[in-house]
Amino acid sequence: MVYSVAQHIITPLSDTVEGNIRAILDKRTALTSHASVREQSLVKQVQASLFEHISVIKGYTHFESLCIQAVEQAVNNQNINITSPGCVFILSSTKGDIWVSMAQTAKNIAGYFGNKTSPIVVSTACTSGVSAQLTAWRLLQANLYDTAIIVGCDLQCEFIVSGFQSFEAVSRFPCKPFDKNRDGLNPGEAVAVMVMSTVKPDKEHVWCMLGGSIHNDANHISGPSRTGEGSWRCLEDMSEWVHKSSLACLSLHGTATVYNDEMESVAVHRAGLQNVPVSALKGYYGHTMGAAGLLETILTMRAVECGYVLPSKGYEEQGTTYPVNIAAQARHTDKKSFVKLLSGFGGVNAAVAWSLEEKNTPLHCSKWKTLGEITLNANENIDGLYRDKVNNYPKYFKMDKLCRLGLVSVELLLQKIKSDMHDFILDSEKCCIILASRMASVNNDRAYQKTISDKNNYYPSPSLFVYTLPNIVAGEIAIKNHIYGETACYVSANEEETERIVNASLWSSNYTQALVGWIDYPEDDNFVSHVKILIKE
Repeated sequence: MVYSVAQHIITPLSDTVEGNIRAILDKRTALTSHASVREQSLVKQVQASLFEHISVIKGYTHFESLCIQAVEQAVNNQNINITSPGCVFILSSTKGDIWVSMAQTAKNIAGYFGNKTSPIVVSTACTSGVSAQLTAWRLLQANLYDTAIIVGCDLQCEFIVSGFQSFEAVSRFPCKPFDKNRDGLNPGEAVAVMVMSTVKPDKEHVWCMLGGSIHNDANHISGPSRTGEGSWRCLEDMSEWVHKSSLACLSLHGTATVYNDEMESVAVHRAGLQNVPVSALKGYYGHTMGAAGLLETILTMRAVECGYVLPSKGYEEQGTTYPVNIAAQARHTDKKSFVKLLSGFGGVNAAVAWSLEEKNTPLHCSKWKTLGEITLNANENIDGLYRDKVNNYPKYFKMDKLCRLGLVSVELLLQKIKSDMHDFILDSEKCCIILASRMASVNNDRAYQKTISDKNNYYPSPSLFVYTLPNIVAGEIAIKNHIYGETACYVSANEEETERIVNASLWSSNYTQALVGWIDYPEDDNFVSHVKILIKE
């Protein structure tokens, strides 16, 4: 079994889990009205909310200092050997420290504590916090480590907020998840830490993770599936670990955007979970991005173990086609399990199931073999290869360079496999995509920054912004090949370090095919991809 043995959160409402619970029950919110970035100094406002009482550690950035202090509080007075080679750090973040490599940021945080194990960065858009929990669970189940320290953090800045505003997704007023009058999200920020371990602590309430699931919509990189395809598949998978009759609640994403909440309501109904109480916490914190999955999981844990479901702030009147059982006020519950669900850009959806009651977790342990592989580097003309060998994806020239490299690499590999094995068919239901990169989307980060740097020629582009997320490359491959399985992107120092992540993910999965690879495009004249097709033996 894998247990959650320690937690800590820092938000604008409180520096403790208990303080945040009290703030929610008192209906306090960290949200304020937001005009556009050009109309007010939003960057200064949101950073002050966290940094006015959090000291910066000499030699570390604001981001790193916040994460370090949250970890210190989480492990304080806990029997955790943080320097042990059996302890791994996992950073969950959508954009990290913006202009610092997320791999380096994670290394700096782990290094502060004297931990020499190579840290892992999970960057799968808004699902990062849930995907990180599943990554930790797999690594621990595979006995690669005995302890995982997950740090979820994102801090708002003009880069991020202007991107959401370019999609016209930001509300000028406190958001209203699932409400009839919802009109967009609020950018939020927080840091949340969860320590997971295979060793059960000696205390009254111990949460154990039953399992998790990730699915892609295979629909659109910046718009949720109208049928809730990926979220529905994740919720269906949860039935393998927990019966709906034992669920205290569903902790949903609930961004308060028109399409996200509608999609989630469809997925909940398709999964037959419309009567399960729903908690949506964005009305208190806004969208905390890479911290959201951990923050909302920890708060739900603490509430359910105390016998209630947290209320959803901002909800007044049903606003989705299919009604969901929103808890507008705190509700009593005697049930001991819950499911956390998130979705994000790149078509990715993720869910995890937690319970206070230990259960035997079914594992689909398996061995895999390589069916074929291909390597491309800066000696190749990627656009030329696309025109000559692929040339069947109308979106290709709208994509950033990392996505072009990934898509062309996979298409050439599939052509090679089909040429060698004429009966090979890519199974859209049983195939997953697991990629890693060192510099991720840095090329497009620079391109997007140019669009917001000149205040006299200010034109933040949604098509550029969405490609600043590392996981979009996996999303484009999924859409092109209609793959509904897991899509993931890890930011790692090198290709070798990602092997244990891939092995743990596949060892415990029920997929039969996997597209895995290292895809890095830091500079125009310096890129490499190495992708493989694996099949279950």
